[in-house]
Amino acid sequence: MVYRTGGRRTGFTLVELLVVIAIIAVLIGLLLPAVQKVRAAASRMRCQNNLKQLGIGVHAFYDVNTTLPTYFGIFPAANGGVYPSSNRASMYGSWFAHLMPYVEQDNVWKITMADIASSGWNEPHYTSPPTYIPGSGTTIIHYNGHDYISQPGSSVGGSGYTPDGIWIDSVHPVAFKVLKCPSDPSSPTGQVYGGSWGSTNYLANYNAWSQNSSGLWATPVSFATFTDGTSNTVLFGEGYANCDTIGRIALYSWYYHNFGLDWYQQPNTLMFQDNPAVKDCDNWRSQSAHTGGMNIGLADGSVRSVSPSISQKTWTSALLPSDGTPLGNDW
Repeated sequence: MVYRTGGRRTGFTLVELLVVIAIIAVLIGLLLPAVQKVRAAASRMRCQNNLKQLGIGVHAFYDVNTTLPTYFGIFPAANGGVYPSSNRASMYGSWFAHLMPYVEQDNVWKITMADIASSGWNEPHYTSPPTYIPGSGTTIIHYNGHDYISQPGSSVGGSGYTPDGIWIDSVHPVAFKVLKCPSDPSSPTGQVYGGSWGSTNYLANYNAWSQNSSGLWATPVSFATFTDGTSNTVLFGEGYANCDTIGRIALYSWYYHNFGLDWYQQPNTLMFQDNPAVKDCDNWRSQSAHTGGMNIGLADGSVRSVSPSISQKTWTSALLPSDGTPLGNDW
């Protein structure tokens, strides 16, 4: 007599397990591009929203002050200029430093202004300033793919250094969420330059903000000078936060900002880079971290994307607010 052993199987055979694993791998392979697409779309939307908030902030500032913020220096201009010494009671810094109360950073602005009011200084100072001694000859500085001629020198002495204005410890390390693009491959932590000075992925187009020959120290402008129309003029573009040895910073923008103004304080309309590798980032240009185009904020407060196939002529016209050249069909 033959007896059968009963009972159910309690597991998979090796072949069945391999089949299940293969099916899961195929499903993941099918889903991954879709997930990446959703993430990219969400990041692009967040960046567009940040640019929208900056645009709204500029218009709110304009409604109160009848000009744009100073691109770099104090606001308002005083004694014929925007140098920090023109009015020590004024905020000294970049366009964003002046825009803070209008983009929900009023507390940081108030802390800065309270220090300026109590100290009488809007920048660091010395009780006994150091003496600058120029060196002899010149040297060539190779900076991010560009060569610059510089005269070496050194500072000697100096005592009683005191930080004031945006240099105080409760202000310069602040990170601003409205300035961070989640797609930026260059600054995963969201900060550059030792974690200070408000790392930014959004750059102000110098050509629109400073329509005169004053270079860095240009006085604020009015929208009335945008004769090509505010809807046809780029006010903000995107950029990698860590595109050079210093990084793009918002509170103190100078050549740390780099959109439309170079080391020599010469305006330019260089074409933006479309999703470049970090090692190929050119700090005299703006960059999009999104595949397929650059997010821009226009002077009328609207936000749109510009195709990387846009011509240099059209891009140049969009950066210049009063050149009289109509935008091309590729806009």
